[in-house]
Amino acid sequence: MADEEKIEEGGEENPKSGGGKKLLIIGLLAGLVVGGGGAAGFFLMQPAPAEAEPVAEVAIAEPKKPDYQFARMDGLQLPVFYNGRVLNYAVMDVSLEVIGNDDKMEVVKNGVVVRDALIRHFSVNSVARDDNPNVVDYDKLSEKIKEFANAESNREIVKRVVISQARSF
Repeated sequence: MADEEKIEEGGEENPKSGGGKKLLIIGLLAGLVVGGGGAAGFFLMQPAPAEAEPVAEVAIAEPKKPDYQFARMDGLQLPVFYNGRVLNYAVMDVSLEVIGNDDKMEVVKNGVVVRDALIRHFSVNSVARDDNPNVVDYDKLSEKIKEFANAESNREIVKRVVISQARSF
């Protein structure tokens, strides 16, 4: 009866009440840590697999990327007219894409002549779209700029025409 009083008063615990569960959980955790460490050590200590004979490497030359350059024609002014009457002026900044610095310098050198040819051409031919005379046909304009620039240099050096800013007044 004295033992029962100690248990009720909170003195000593019953050995079957939960101490075994704690030991079981601690044992499982310790086993996982030791087992995981042993497995990691096993795999780290493995000798490297024997490699086959080295194969002679074939040098594959990467294709050389083109050196794109842009030659600018700032402030190109072209009249937009309809039925022989000027409706407004289109002012734009144009960049001509070429490959290499030599082609860029040739386009820059011929820029004044190309600008003159564009102004002469679009002073008698409308730069506007056929369906709306107030809107500039940028596709037609780009093709003409490319055509005149390539004709002036006598070879196909302009790859693309980029119109970066355009405004009408």
